[in-house]
Amino acid sequence: MTKIGRNDACPCGSGKKYKRCCLAKDEEAEGATLLFNPFGFRDDCSDELANASNAALALIDAGKLDEAEQAAHELLKRFPGAHDGYARLGLVYEVRGANRQAIDYYQKVIAFARKRPSIYNSEFTQGYQALIDRLQQAIAD
Repeated sequence: MTKIGRNDACPCGSGKKYKRCCLAKDEEAEGATLLFNPFGFRDDCSDELANASNAALALIDAGKLDEAEQAAHELLKRFPGAHDGYARLGLVYEVRGANRQAIDYYQKVIAFARKRPSIYNSEFTQGYQALIDRLQQAIAD
């Protein structure tokens, strides 16, 4: 699809320049899409990410931790713009009782989120920090 220039004729057929007609409406719609889909994935990629992330969780729930770990690494490769791979790896290590490794991955989730403050709110990072604090306490005990 060709990008419409600001000074091009508006594709709606009004005869006006795009900037004087539909540009503001299109930019607003694009902004709403980014709020709904903050990583900028195409809809099919968002579905793929959700399915892959949920599949890793299902493997963890089934106790198939080696397969879950591999699925989480695949998440990181396929979706480097999402935190899910780090979160799933943290959970795999937590379930294994490898709390230090779990903490490392949960810290990566927090670092990832802090680089994107317009997408992640403080409650998100606070939740992972509370998880890290709990695991650190378990190590200390």
